Amino acid sequence: MAHRRDVLALAMFGGSELVARPALAAGDCSPAESAAIGAALLDRYVAAANAHDTSSFPELFTETYIQHSGRGPSGLTAQIENFHGIFSRMPDVQVRVEDRVIAADKVVARMAFAATHTEPLQGIAPTGRRFTLKTIDIWRVENGKFAEHWDLVDTAGLLKQLRGE
Repeated sequence: MAHRRDVLALAMFGGSELVARPALAAGDCSPAESAAIGAALLDRYVAAANAHDTSSFPELFTETYIQHSGRGPSGLTAQIENFHGIFSRMPDVQVRVEDRVIAADKVVARMAFAATHTEPLQGIAPTGRRFTLKTIDIWRVENGKFAEHWDLVDTAGLLKQLRGE
């Protein structure tokens, strides 16, 4: 198990290595260590999404990842397939974290997915318009990976943008 000073030192120098080390359980680390682990995990997730590269997803999501939204199945494989679908429907999608709160084993992020409407989306034919899909995501972290996910998606805001309202 990583020593606290090693985790804190990594956090001070970017923290991206944190999720590659043996993970600390939420009860085994301080609030600062939990926050550093959660922040590094969120940053790696956003970097992978922006690179349109799911190859790092096995290091980011547990095999038994639970998707509580009801819009798709659970599991690592389903998460990879979901993002392949996002990348095919929104070829220029880029993700931005607008706000984050990290405490204990939870990572909460207010996110913005920006793309151009070049493929049918929500039953609306491509318009060529730029749009931003806003979400609030909550993940539970287990052993340094996302294990569960809840979200709220601004579907009404998305539809207004796609319809040009």
